[in-house]
Amino acid sequence: MSKKSAYHNCKVHEFINMRAQLADAILNDIMNNSQVDVILKLAFNSSLWSAKTIHHFVSNQLAVNRDYELWTLIGGRPLRFSLFEYVEITELNCDPIDHNDNLEIDHSEFWAKMGLESVMRSCQLWAYEKKKMVALLFILHVGILGIHRNSRVPLMSAKKVMDETAFERQPGGYGFKELLYSIKIANLEGPRYTIHGCVQDLLVWGYECIPILAEGAGKRSPNANDSVVPLL
Repeated sequence: MSKKSAYHNCKVHEFINMRAQLADAILNDIMNNSQVDVILKLAFNSSLWSAKTIHHFVSNQLAVNRDYELWTLIGGRPLRFSLFEYVEITELNCDPIDHNDNLEIDHSEFWAKMGLESVMRSCQLWAYEKKKMVALLFILHVGILGIHRNSRVPLMSAKKVMDETAFERQPGGYGFKELLYSIKIANLEGPRYTIHGCVQDLLVWGYECIPILAEGAGKRSPNANDSVVPLL
């Protein structure tokens, strides 16, 4: 690991910056009423990141003919990370993706003001509903898809932040797909690689599978419970 750099774009500390730019009422609204509340709760509970642990799982993965399963060999024991484990950890809606669920809405005015990082500094005077759209888009971009800030969120997914019902109906499985695909194509022979998606889910899974790793990482927060962040 000392000769490799494992990057990721799901930087939960950036949600602290988002909190400073947007009203607490908006984030409390999302945490109380949205399926993506787990992303904010994970960020605000000061979770620790361990690239070494993730690299251990990724570098010991087994070759399997299953695109949406990660199998890794730890201590001679095969472990599986699949959509089932992803759902158990995040509690996101991971129903089958309906490619015909295409929201028809005029989104041109909203996108004209976008620039995900710069808009955080300029949206304080926007209406509550539009600031909430910005928050949901940021969560989708950073917390679920975990893609580079210069990368575009697929329009089919992005425009659903303009309709809360459509957004909640949207499967969180898109994030799982990004996570697994980036691991499968990672060039482990090179000096660096990047993982997409919510990589913290993979870390939580590892700690749950191998308690000794969790013990080495630290103690559970005395205030943590499954209603705050599943499996933490």
